Amino acid sequence: MTYEALIARRYLRSIRGRGRISVIAWIAVFGVALGVAALVIVLSVMNGFAGVVRDRLLGVNAHVTVRKVYGERISDYARVTKAVAQADPAVIGASPYVQSEGMICAKERIAGVIIRGVEAASLGTVSDLIKYTDEKTLDLKDRTVDGRPVGGMAIGRYLADRLGMEPGGEVFLVVPEFSSSGAPVTPRYWRFIVTGVFNTAYYEFDSGLAVISIQAAQRILGWGDEVSGVRVKVRDPLDADAVAEAVRRELRPLDPGLFAASWVRENGNLFVWIRLEKWFSFLALSLIVLVASFNIMSILSMIVMDKRREIGILKAMGATRKSLQRIFTLNGLTVGMSGVALGDLIGFTLCYLQQRYELLSLPGDVYIISAFPVDMRAADFAAISGAALIICYLMARFPARSAAALEPVEAIRYE
Repeated sequence: MTYEALIARRYLRSIRGRGRISVIAWIAVFGVALGVAALVIVLSVMNGFAGVVRDRLLGVNAHVTVRKVYGERISDYARVTKAVAQADPAVIGASPYVQSEGMICAKERIAGVIIRGVEAASLGTVSDLIKYTDEKTLDLKDRTVDGRPVGGMAIGRYLADRLGMEPGGEVFLVVPEFSSSGAPVTPRYWRFIVTGVFNTAYYEFDSGLAVISIQAAQRILGWGDEVSGVRVKVRDPLDADAVAEAVRRELRPLDPGLFAASWVRENGNLFVWIRLEKWFSFLALSLIVLVASFNIMSILSMIVMDKRREIGILKAMGATRKSLQRIFTLNGLTVGMSGVALGDLIGFTLCYLQQRYELLSLPGDVYIISAFPVDMRAADFAAISGAALIICYLMARFPARSAAALEPVEAIRYE
C-alpha cells in the first residue's frame, strides 16, 4: 500500500463520529447508491420491454421477407419458396403470403384493415400467431354456408372489440376494385366467419390485421395463383441481415427483380427509438448521481479545512502536489465506489426478485404480460458503474486541487 492510500484511509476513518461530516458522508454514499440502483432498474426494465416488443413483432412478422420490386406479384412462388428454404442452413421455415388493404363491416361498424392471406400448412414454421389466439388454433379453411363458400378469419383483440365480434361472428370484407381503365367500380362484399381472435399486445397488429387463407385472399383479389411474397424464419433473429443477403444471392439467378429484407431493416426506426429512449433515460437518471456527488465534494472540502495543518506538514516533508491530489482523489473514489457497489447490489437484488417472483404485476386485461419484464445486462452494469465513478472522480478533483495548492508555511502558521 502506498503512503497516499494509507493517509487517505486514515483521513476517511477520522470522519467517523464527527457529526456533520459523518452524516454528509453517509448521505453521499446512499445518494450515489440510489442513483446507480435507479439506473440499473430502469435500464433493465427497458431492456425487458424492448425484448417483449421484438418477440411480439417477430411472432407475427417474418425475420426475412422476400418480395418483388415495385410491389409486383410473384407468380412462380413454389419455386421461390423452395429456393429460399435452401439458401442458408439458418433458414428454418418459408411460407408464401398475400397482403392487401381492405375494410371489414360488421354490425353497422366499419374498420380499415391489412388483409393477410397465409398458407395454413406452413404458417407455423414462420409465425407464432397461433399461440396468441384465445383458442390456440387457427381454422381459416372455407366452409359452405347457404350453398356458398365462406372463409374463416382471425382478427386482433382491439379490432374484435371495436367491431363487437367474437369467434363465430359474421363479417363482410370489402376490397377496392378497379376497371381495366383504372376507374373504381362498385366493390363486392365477401362473407367471412370469425374463427379466431389473437392478442399479441402489439397495437398495430391487434387493431388492424385480418388473417385469412391464402386461397381466399387470391380469390377475392383476383390474383389467380400469385402472391405478394415469401416470409422466412431463421434460427437466430440477430442473423437476419446475413441470411437476407444469402437469400438475395440465391434468388438473383432465378429472378433479378426479387429482393429480401430483414426485420432489422424494415423495423429499424422502432428499435432506434427504443435505444434512444433508453439512453435518454440513462442521462436523465445520471443527474441523481451528479447531485449526490456534490456531497462528496462537500466532504472532501471539509476534510481539507480540517486537515490544513497535516497537509502543511506533509508538504513541508516533501509531499508533492500530485501526491496530495492523489490522497483526496482516493478519498472521493472510495466514497463513490462504496455507493456504486451498494447501488449495483440493490439494483441487482430488486431486478432478480422481480424476475423470479413478479413483485410488480400488470393488469392482465390490458397487457399480455403479467409483470414488468426485466433483462439485466452486464454491459449496462459496467456503463452505469463507470459513469458514476467518473462523476465521483471529477467531483473529488476540485477539493483535491485546493488541498494541493495550500502553502505549507501558511497552513502551519495559522493552525
